[in-house]
Amino acid sequence: MDGAQAGASFFDVDKTLLPGVSVEMLLVRGLLRRTIPGRFRWLPFLLEGSRLLPRGLTVARKANKGYLAGFDPAQVREWAEALFDSEIEPRLGIRGKEWVTRERARERKIVLLTGMPTLLLGPIARHFGADFAIGTEMELDARGRLTGRRAGPHPYGRTKLDIASRLALEHGWDPRGCSAYADHWSDAHLLRWVGEPFAVDPDDRLRREAERRGWKILRHELTGQAPRPTLS
Repeated sequence: MDGAQAGASFFDVDKTLLPGVSVEMLLVRGLLRRTIPGRFRWLPFLLEGSRLLPRGLTVARKANKGYLAGFDPAQVREWAEALFDSEIEPRLGIRGKEWVTRERARERKIVLLTGMPTLLLGPIARHFGADFAIGTEMELDARGRLTGRRAGPHPYGRTKLDIASRLALEHGWDPRGCSAYADHWSDAHLLRWVGEPFAVDPDDRLRREAERRGWKILRHELTGQAPRPTLS
């Protein structure tokens, strides 16, 4: 099978590859508790939230990266490395590795597609050996510091489908030869587009959609043990 035919596997990260939690929540908690050497930027966060609010409460909450305003991107990458070692890697277990290994055996490219800032994705992408790691690109000011605003699309909802379909067009992937893994109803657009959708620990709305459409559901009990996924 050549590369133009093999397809890709699209993985959400928060609450999909990373069980039960989001990377940004861990980062924000660290900033608020001062376990990370920085501080949460409340004023830019509130201003950005107000700017985004006309687009809906969900967008104002999920696309708001104002808490990073004023920081050097290199500093945020350092936080990502420290956060991965202390908080993220211990939570990963074996679930995602097994899925990624299975997809690679089918000659699919591994694509991480998430709404978190791309600056936080480096260590996670290395851990899973991702071919592509796509998150929210951040705007820089004239000094090279983060403004707290996005510099590109926020990969959420239908925008994830737009990004995936663009990649497929660029690389010659047939959507019917692709798979996708996600936990939230907002990713249903992407799951409907691929030939092999997986609903991972789905929220109620996504679970109902998966059951109605006959999608595979991957379940995981959050315990202190290294998790082993089951396929139903």
